[in-house]
Amino acid sequence: MAGATIVVGFALVAAAPQEEGAASRSNALRASLEPPVRHVEFEPPVRLEAGGKAIDTEIGHAAPFVCDWDGDGVRDLLVGQFGGGVLWIFHNEGTNERPKLASGVKFKDGGPDGRVPTG
Repeated sequence: MAGATIVVGFALVAAAPQEEGAASRSNALRASLEPPVRHVEFEPPVRLEAGGKAIDTEIGHAAPFVCDWDGDGVRDLLVGQFGGGVLWIFHNEGTNERPKLASGVKFKDGGPDGRVPTG
């Protein structure tokens, strides 16, 4: 079974222009109860690399999460893998502005490979 390559895209979101005049005042209550209309434009997706290779899981259904895993102030990438509950950790050796991800390592929890709940 093929794995899942991690590809991300970024969205640019802009709020709809505000109405002016009497129409705006008469619609104030309705507008306060409805979420604003937004126009979303996606940037082209990019394939994430770590250690010079595309990030890929052994089994599909990857779940990426960005956080400062090691407490160094720089965000790292964690990728949960549905198959077997494997958690891959990609340490950021760059900066938050210019990330450079190291090759992935499996999460260890006192055993050969740590596991996270799946399903």
